[in-house]
Amino acid sequence: MDLEDLTKSGIKGTAGIYYQEKQAGFSTLAEQIAANQRIWGAHADIDVTDTINFKLTYDDFSEDQAYNELDEHDVGGRKKRKGTAAVSKQFNDYWKASFGISYMEVQNPLARSYKSGYNGSRVDAGARLEYRPDSDQLYYMFGQATLSRSGDIDRGDRVGVGYKYKLTDKINLEGEVSDGTNGIGGLAAIAYNPTTEDTYYFGYRLDPDRAYDLDRAYDLSGTDRGTFVFGARRKFDDYWSTYGENNYDLFGKRRSLTKTYGVTYTPDKVWTIDGGFESGRIQDDTIDPVTGRERSDFDRTAVSLSVGYKDEDWINGRVRGEVRFEDSEDGTRNRNTYLFAAGLGWKTSDDWRLLAAVDAVLSDSPNASSFRDGNYVEASWGYAYRPVDNDRLNALFKYTWLYDQPGENQVSAVTGDDYGPAQRNHILSADFTYDLFPWLSVGAKYGFRYGEVRYRLLDEDREKFGEWQTSSAHLGIIRTDLHIVKNWDVLVEGRVMRMPEAGTTDYGALTAIYRHVGENFKVGVGYNFGNFSDDLRDFSLNDRGAFLNVIGKF
Repeated sequence: MDLEDLTKSGIKGTAGIYYQEKQAGFSTLAEQIAANQRIWGAHADIDVTDTINFKLTYDDFSEDQAYNELDEHDVGGRKKRKGTAAVSKQFNDYWKASFGISYMEVQNPLARSYKSGYNGSRVDAGARLEYRPDSDQLYYMFGQATLSRSGDIDRGDRVGVGYKYKLTDKINLEGEVSDGTNGIGGLAAIAYNPTTEDTYYFGYRLDPDRAYDLDRAYDLSGTDRGTFVFGARRKFDDYWSTYGENNYDLFGKRRSLTKTYGVTYTPDKVWTIDGGFESGRIQDDTIDPVTGRERSDFDRTAVSLSVGYKDEDWINGRVRGEVRFEDSEDGTRNRNTYLFAAGLGWKTSDDWRLLAAVDAVLSDSPNASSFRDGNYVEASWGYAYRPVDNDRLNALFKYTWLYDQPGENQVSAVTGDDYGPAQRNHILSADFTYDLFPWLSVGAKYGFRYGEVRYRLLDEDREKFGEWQTSSAHLGIIRTDLHIVKNWDVLVEGRVMRMPEAGTTDYGALTAIYRHVGENFKVGVGYNFGNFSDDLRDFSLNDRGAFLNVIGKF
């Protein structure tokens, strides 16, 4: 987001936040997630003056602890936090200098007994000097040193030099070499841009710190030899464009060759059609701790097709399908996965908008222990009401059908919790907001869930489910929005949930503060004082605590 739009004070720069969550069982050619992961962060890039720039970044990675039934050992529990502050000064057209300081904290409880360098914290300081003799060349040198550290964590010392050269109007070259605590690092790349729409590229990167990144799904076994990448993007005309990339990753004993291709067709301003193909082979020479033998290699092939239609004054729609086939030499990693997603937004009149969506993930494997995600289907239909002649009123009526059937040793597709329940439910809800005054809005929500649920049995490592049982719930919410100052809102909610079959009634409250960003969304932080959420799909009753929320508006 642009800081000038956010602050209205003339400050030049940008700021942003991000959040990513990967559930246990998520799998690509590059990674297989064994425990739930959450990654979030924030950044700001501020032009203090025309020649001085200030940057702030923060990244936070955390992972749940879990038990891998296939390998019969504990996994997860890793954490990494890193914050950086840097300032740069542009002295003239030729010279630029930067200085920064960073703090990093890492935790990997499972590495304590057989690895070093994964548990502790440290403070690093670094500097970079750039020299640009003309518009075609850039020379730079950099250095970093650890000022202090505690616990079992490696130093972060490193020095290096680099060079970027615009050989012609169409060819760019780049190279870098460095050495430090974790060994030699390097980068070599060439890019050819025959037109503004087309590009061809080839490169090699050796990142000496890659093996120590905790957000990787697997540890380094052997020696990291780097990654080769070759790819191209080409636009044939106003309708057709293609892309392709080959990636050869030499990450120790776990090597992979991935090929990705795609075609995009845009016949007019409202239609977009995308087709993709991915093929790769994972050569996994790591040792299975249970069998004492090398894990099996496997091939993966994925095909996808999506169609989109976007007319802001009438209909927005999307449909996407994907199939993935995995085949291993001994059958232990065989899996077929089918994914489907569709969405529709239809402005049926000036006052009403129809909303519909379908999401489905179906897995088919001859070896039940070779996958974690089970069959999941969710379909919803809703009507949003916002009368043109009375825009103080907003209402949403919604129906959802949910079928979530995790297999043995799998996680809930709704919450991501280990040993989540299976459910097949119908959910109805009505939600409205009314602006009493420009500074005060009130609202209410009623939700009803009816269906069946079955929980994990406590014996036999909780692999089996009990019998289906009727489950219903009533949710009531009243809320107040205070527009205290321009672009700032305060939300206060009172909540109650009644579950007739369980014979319980729970009460809760929630408060949050939001900042409007532009006309289309707002971001806020808050605290939920109750154990339940407003999501009737969620049976966990563990939602007490702080949260970050981003809301889109139309």
